[in-house]
Amino acid sequence: MGKRITCINYHGIMNEDIPLNYDHAPVITKEDYEGRLARLLEAASQYSHLLIYADKEHFSNLEYITGYDPRYEECMLLLKKGSRPWLLVGNEGMGQSQCITIAHEKVLFQSLSPMGQGRGKSRQLAEILKDYGMDGSACVGVLGWKSFSEQETEMPEHMFEIPAYIIGALQKNGCGMENANWLMMDNHRGLRTVNDVKTLILSEIASTKASRKTWDFVRGLREGMREIEASQLFQIDGEPCPTYPNVCFYGKGILSPDYHRILKLGSPIAFGMGYRYAQIHRVGLYARSFEDLEEPYRDCMEELFATYFEAVAVWFEALGIGVTGGEVWSKVKNVIGSYEEFGIALNPGHLIHTEEWVNSPFVEDGTATLKSGMMIQCDFTARPASCMGLGVHMEDGLILADQRTRDEIRQLAPDSYRRMINRQRFMREVVGIRLRDEVLPTSDICGMMHPFFADLDCLVVRGKQEGDA
Repeated sequence: MGKRITCINYHGIMNEDIPLNYDHAPVITKEDYEGRLARLLEAASQYSHLLIYADKEHFSNLEYITGYDPRYEECMLLLKKGSRPWLLVGNEGMGQSQCITIAHEKVLFQSLSPMGQGRGKSRQLAEILKDYGMDGSACVGVLGWKSFSEQETEMPEHMFEIPAYIIGALQKNGCGMENANWLMMDNHRGLRTVNDVKTLILSEIASTKASRKTWDFVRGLREGMREIEASQLFQIDGEPCPTYPNVCFYGKGILSPDYHRILKLGSPIAFGMGYRYAQIHRVGLYARSFEDLEEPYRDCMEELFATYFEAVAVWFEALGIGVTGGEVWSKVKNVIGSYEEFGIALNPGHLIHTEEWVNSPFVEDGTATLKSGMMIQCDFTARPASCMGLGVHMEDGLILADQRTRDEIRQLAPDSYRRMINRQRFMREVVGIRLRDEVLPTSDICGMMHPFFADLDCLVVRGKQEGDA
């Protein structure tokens, strides 16, 4: 019959005895932002200027430098080495951006505001850019939220994703320009792919909170509950979520929650939520056992769960400082046989920051090496055609931290360090996933696969392996 899952009885989640204490959350200071700005300008030496565009969804590059995300309108930051940054904001941004601590000059550009607001007090964009030196002698690095490759266009450095009116203003001034998102987001060189200790700790706090709220959600599910009712179980606070919380009992994917769909025993279910630096998600079955499924699904789902769990275990064990993303990709492939046939449409994991997906080194033949300071998501859904649309998914976070970084975390945030070491120990000793010392899980349900969300005492673990005591 092929693989079979091994379950143990396990009650609860990890670290239930260690409460979250927000007094221990580190603060990103003015000096931290100034250091980030200096490193960005140093890395951008091939450009005379940088232009960073942001809006409500695509804010991360701007927020990394300034601590500001424009939640009500668009925004631009103009940078040049040796000059004060200019922050271009709309009407509301003049007041909303007071959180910025680095020295800068605000410039009102009302076209960044929503339609219907005043437009009569600001100059045209081309004039503003020219006053900052963006003219025919300038080479401007443009940052939004995405780079491109030779597979997509012959000259990816000249393909831009930000609004056309901004590119048009630069062209009007005769500027040279390139897509410069690599400065922040490239797997090899991006500044936001390797993080300082404060950011790593914030990731652990966010992931702890998101995983505990996700656990509260699944623990509160009841047969007959509507999606909209179930969504209230997350008890989400006011901290921004980088993606929509997902509650889907069947049928419509992320277009949820629905007012009418009802949770039924034996049905598929997907759910999860996240905060900045963290995302937690699960796909599986609301059932007490495989006996609750229609007969055609029973064997295929047990086979799917067993293979998927082994792939996740191998993925975690492959992670390490200096390992290439391509190596991790290949080891997962050795377990599943074929990404396409196993129903995995995306990468087996990716990097995370204040947005849910920065980039992914986990590609076939990928040469980008994993580094200390990376925040990584285990994130791959499997929906093989043989299971007739049913699937499985476990998404949790971790950080890579060398010995020096681990020591700094332990000193600055002992609770966060203790929680991560507890998770590491649990995954090794209970679940059977042998993590390297530098792999620190940030989620309290990391590596915990519950095959039956109507019976949370059943936890999938690995059987004894060669070399085990």
